[in-house]
Amino acid sequence: MEEKAAGKLTESAERPGSLGDSTEEYVPARWTRKKIALTAAIGVVAAALSIGCAAALYLHTLDLALTGGMDAAQQDDLAEALQPPKPRATAPEATAEEADEPASSAYYVAILGCDARPNETIARSDVTMLARIDTETGIVHLVSVPRDMMVEIEGHGIQKINAALAFGGPAGAVRALSAFAGVPITHYVELRFEQLVELVDRLGGVTVDVPEGFTSDTSGITLAAGTQTLSGEEALAFARERHAVSSGDFSRAAAQRAIISAIADEVLASPPTELPSLVGSLASCVTTDYTAAELADTALALKDTGVTVYSAACPSYSFGEGGISYVGTMYDEWRAMMQRVDAGLDPADESAEIPEPQVGDEDLGAAANARSPRDYSGRVDQAGFKDN
Repeated sequence: MEEKAAGKLTESAERPGSLGDSTEEYVPARWTRKKIALTAAIGVVAAALSIGCAAALYLHTLDLALTGGMDAAQQDDLAEALQPPKPRATAPEATAEEADEPASSAYYVAILGCDARPNETIARSDVTMLARIDTETGIVHLVSVPRDMMVEIEGHGIQKINAALAFGGPAGAVRALSAFAGVPITHYVELRFEQLVELVDRLGGVTVDVPEGFTSDTSGITLAAGTQTLSGEEALAFARERHAVSSGDFSRAAAQRAIISAIADEVLASPPTELPSLVGSLASCVTTDYTAAELADTALALKDTGVTVYSAACPSYSFGEGGISYVGTMYDEWRAMMQRVDAGLDPADESAEIPEPQVGDEDLGAAANARSPRDYSGRVDQAGFKDN
């Protein structure tokens, strides 16, 4: 047995490249401080990469949730309808790069609320709102456009503006609102108010000024007039009520702007560390082209600058035609309001001096697709409701 073992050892030692040909013995490498530091650094990098991959996966999951209300064709159509902000007016000798620079740091967002019921494949928008967001100045405008606004929708003739979503999906709604306001729309947000209940409750409620008390004829919830903190269910009742309030849809539009503004206030008041999870909660309430990272960056930018929110409604009035109830545009007042909005001014301040770029922009507030009468002074006086 010993000979066999020795023979094996001898045979091994005679193989090319074996340690048997060397006079030096194998010595384990010493763990110097540099090697220990290097190994630790590699561990940290590996851990960071793992965390980064997990974060990227989480953001990707949120992005899928944010666009989940649209199929691939709708997403592609929406991408074509959305436009970058208007370029800055430049001198004739300006370079192409300078000519493409945005006119300001602000951009416009279409905000819609959908009233789709179970098993419905076509739904009209229950909320039509235009937002202007300027992350450098912190100024945000929320402007409601009545859902019954008389417009022309290509291929469908005279319609109410809320039919644009039903006929053309998100892209159709964006195109209709862009033509009406005379501005390029850069982002789209579709709200599901019934799912905002959980977000409002998570925020600890939202504080709003309820202009008039009412008892909802659908939920049975009663709200008194005055400033108060609403729960999720109360906020939903406030945002939806139009039958038990004095100005119907006009009152409801004002309530919806108040709720959106109040939610934004609460989100921006939250610690920065909570923003990612709040964006996650928001993903269950909206369909949008925004990515999760873009939403978080926008919130952080507004948080840093401080936010001023201006709330307004398109100057309009109600009227009937052919047995159908419509809302008409007060064209001169709408154009002046959009000029103030685009300049970052208070939309309700009719005494504000409008800068030359907005005065000279013929598209602003042109209401190119509106089809209500251009001579509307007499109709406004006779209107049951008006909002100006």
